[in-house]
Amino acid sequence: MPQAQVDIYQQNMLARMNLLQTGISMIKRLQPVTADLGSQIRISLPRSGIMTGILLQFTVPVTIATAPAVVSPVAPWNIAQMVSYLDFAGVAHTRTNGFQLWAANSMKNNDAVSVIPAQNYAGGAGPTLNRFTDITNQPTAVGDGDIKFSIYVPLAYNPDSDLTGAVMCQTAVGEHYVNIQLANALVNADPWIAPYISGAVTPRGAAGQQVVVEAFQYYIQPQDTMNTMLPWIDLGTVYGYEGGVANTANITSGNQVYMNYPNNRSVYSALFNYENGSAFTANGADVNQIVLLANGNTNLREVTPRLMNETQRNLGNFDLPGGSYYFGSRRQPITTQLYANVQARFDLGTVNAGVTQIIQQFEVQYASGVPLPGQVVTA
Repeated sequence: MPQAQVDIYQQNMLARMNLLQTGISMIKRLQPVTADLGSQIRISLPRSGIMTGILLQFTVPVTIATAPAVVSPVAPWNIAQMVSYLDFAGVAHTRTNGFQLWAANSMKNNDAVSVIPAQNYAGGAGPTLNRFTDITNQPTAVGDGDIKFSIYVPLAYNPDSDLTGAVMCQTAVGEHYVNIQLANALVNADPWIAPYISGAVTPRGAAGQQVVVEAFQYYIQPQDTMNTMLPWIDLGTVYGYEGGVANTANITSGNQVYMNYPNNRSVYSALFNYENGSAFTANGADVNQIVLLANGNTNLREVTPRLMNETQRNLGNFDLPGGSYYFGSRRQPITTQLYANVQARFDLGTVNAGVTQIIQQFEVQYASGVPLPGQVVTA
């Protein structure tokens, strides 16, 4: 490697260490935003420090009538059908659905983030380890209750040690914000698009206030007021999740379906959710094999649903809902610039009538190459 390049990366590493050691960790609480189901929420963010992530806390007051409701296996996170963060240049660092974002974050952290205890589905208080039902809760019993859950939108790869992807917000002009597309309804037979599969569930909030979202902005406040010692390579890199994209083509019994990895990306993980006949099949009984291959002829991984389920449990210390398949490549990211094509091939078994689709999400990193508005970077 040329000496000039070594110096640049060494300088970035030193600047990163300096910022982590001297910068002050801050959390900015934003005003709650309300909206109705089916609408889009836009949360404008302050221009403060070096932003590392945003936590979104959702509250949805509901009334359940007649009989206990049945929850979707990907609820309550599927209330957020699409979540995106757009920086000052309009680049989407993350654009994916709420469930897959929660699931991938849980796998990355090697632990489930606020898993709903099974007792909550029956209206109980949950086990001792999950006693706080104001963190994550989804009522099913007849009566009034609140759906509560959180979604974390990461910007820095690891706010404690690796600031790759963090966003420089100390600029005098420009706007950056989070967009959230809410589910159209509370009940739908398709478990992907509503938090309940069946039941008489209605919003309890007034018009315009069916869903409440409170955002918390996490950032580092540098002590270098002249910005002369900042990790500009980290700040010039995009890190996040690209997902919520569904493939419905060629999903027939006994067929092979190919899911393409994104080009010009370093891929840290891939998550696929296979919905077969408006349901997520237990134990992956509807998939014979999943193959990760490069250039159509090099099989990088050949796995079965049973192996995937066991790997996911060992990685996250919990089980994802049926039909969820997580490929981690954190130790050695899959750099798609080095391959002509990287794909995940699903060898399907029986495909049932109803909604059939494979929804994909990729955890990626790439150089942004877009200067911040109003921000001058000096050598």
